[in-house]
Amino acid sequence: MDSEEKYSHIINLMQFARKAGKMVSGTDACLRDLRNNNLKLIIIAEDTSLKTVKRITDARNILESAVPIIRWGTQKELSSALGLPISGIFGIKDGQFAAKVLEYYSN
Repeated sequence: MDSEEKYSHIINLMQFARKAGKMVSGTDACLRDLRNNNLKLIIIAEDTSLKTVKRITDARNILESAVPIIRWGTQKELSSALGLPISGIFGIKDGQFAAKVLEYYSN
C-alpha cells in the first residue's frame, strides 16, 4: 500500500468516526475523554507544539493508560479534511475505528 492510499484510508476512517460521533478534537476534549477512559486512540499531528504533545503524553502516563498515540499528518490537512477548526489532537472513542486506523498506519 503506497503512502497516498494509506493517507486516504486513514482520513476516510477519521471522517466516518467524526460523523458517527466517535471522535473528539482538541487538547481539552481529548484530555477529558482520556480521564474518563473513553479514548481508544490519540492522533497527534506532526506539527503540534511540543508543549501540547507533552500535556497529552504526561496525562496518559499519569493515568497509566494504554491508549496508543500516533504522530501523523499536519494540523492543516487533518482539520480541513475533517471540516474542523485547526487542531493538532484527535481522539477516537471507538475500538473498531481505532484498530483499523492503527492497522493502516502500521502498514
